[in-house]
Amino acid sequence: MGFHKRYITDNRVIEVFKERGYQGIVNYYTKGVDAIITSGDLSEHVYDILHLNLLSTLDKKTKISKLILQASQKI
Repeated sequence: MGFHKRYITDNRVIEVFKERGYQGIVNYYTKGVDAIITSGDLSEHVYDILHLNLLSTLDKKTKISKLILQASQKI
Protein backbone atom coordinates (compact mmCIF):
# COMPACT_ATOMS: atom_id res chain seq x y z
CA MET A 1 0.00 0.00 0.00
CA GLY A 2 1.41 3.35 -0.99
CA PHE A 3 0.73 7.01 -0.60
CA HIS A 4 -0.73 8.51 -3.76
CA LYS A 5 -0.02 12.18 -4.51
CA ARG A 6 -1.59 13.99 -7.41
CA TYR A 7 -0.07 17.17 -8.86
CA ILE A 8 -2.80 19.26 -10.46
CA THR A 9 -2.06 22.17 -12.80
CA ASP A 10 -4.46 24.72 -14.20
CA ASN A 11 -3.98 23.34 -17.72
CA ARG A 12 -4.78 19.80 -16.56
CA VAL A 13 -7.99 21.03 -14.87
CA ILE A 14 -9.10 22.58 -18.16
CA GLU A 15 -8.23 19.41 -20.09
CA VAL A 16 -10.11 17.13 -17.70
CA PHE A 17 -13.14 19.42 -17.78
CA LYS A 18 -13.19 19.48 -21.59
CA GLU A 19 -12.82 15.69 -21.79
CA ARG A 20 -15.06 14.55 -18.92
CA GLY A 21 -17.03 17.55 -17.64
CA TYR A 22 -17.77 18.41 -14.05
CA GLN A 23 -17.98 14.81 -12.85
CA GLY A 24 -14.54 14.20 -14.34
CA ILE A 25 -13.19 17.06 -12.24
CA VAL A 26 -14.76 15.64 -9.09
CA ASN A 27 -13.27 12.23 -9.81
CA TYR A 28 -9.87 13.69 -10.66
CA TYR A 29 -9.70 15.49 -7.31
CA THR A 30 -11.13 12.68 -5.19
CA LYS A 31 -10.62 9.18 -6.64
CA GLY A 32 -7.49 7.17 -5.86
CA VAL A 33 -5.55 9.99 -4.26
CA ASP A 34 -4.33 10.59 -0.72
CA ALA A 35 -2.85 14.07 -1.21
CA ILE A 36 -3.37 16.82 -3.76
CA ILE A 37 -0.76 19.39 -4.69
CA THR A 38 -2.15 22.26 -6.75
CA SER A 39 -0.12 24.45 -9.05
CA GLY A 40 -1.99 27.59 -10.03
CA ASP A 41 -4.91 29.72 -8.97
CA LEU A 42 -7.53 27.77 -10.92
CA SER A 43 -6.55 24.36 -9.56
CA GLU A 44 -6.44 25.78 -6.02
CA HIS A 45 -9.85 27.48 -6.33
CA VAL A 46 -11.43 24.29 -7.68
CA TYR A 47 -9.97 22.33 -4.75
CA ASP A 48 -11.30 24.88 -2.25
CA ILE A 49 -14.79 24.86 -3.76
CA LEU A 50 -14.97 21.07 -3.83
CA HIS A 51 -14.10 20.88 -0.15
CA LEU A 52 -16.35 23.71 1.01
CA ASN A 53 -19.20 22.09 2.90
CA LEU A 54 -21.30 25.25 2.90
CA LEU A 55 -22.21 24.92 -0.79
CA SER A 56 -24.70 22.57 -2.36
CA THR A 57 -23.60 20.20 -5.11
CA LEU A 58 -25.36 22.36 -7.69
CA ASP A 59 -23.62 25.52 -6.43
CA LYS A 60 -20.24 23.76 -6.57
CA LYS A 61 -20.92 22.57 -10.11
CA THR A 62 -21.97 26.05 -11.23
CA LYS A 63 -19.02 27.85 -9.64
CA ILE A 64 -16.41 25.36 -10.83
CA SER A 65 -17.80 25.21 -14.37
CA LYS A 66 -17.83 29.00 -14.60
CA LEU A 67 -14.26 29.31 -13.27
CA ILE A 68 -12.90 26.73 -15.70
CA LEU A 69 -14.71 28.20 -18.70
CA GLN A 70 -13.39 31.67 -17.88
CA ALA A 71 -9.85 30.34 -17.46
CA SER A 72 -10.00 28.38 -20.72
CA GLN A 73 -10.95 31.54 -22.63
CA LYS A 74 -7.79 33.27 -21.39
CA ILE A 75 -5.53 30.60 -22.83
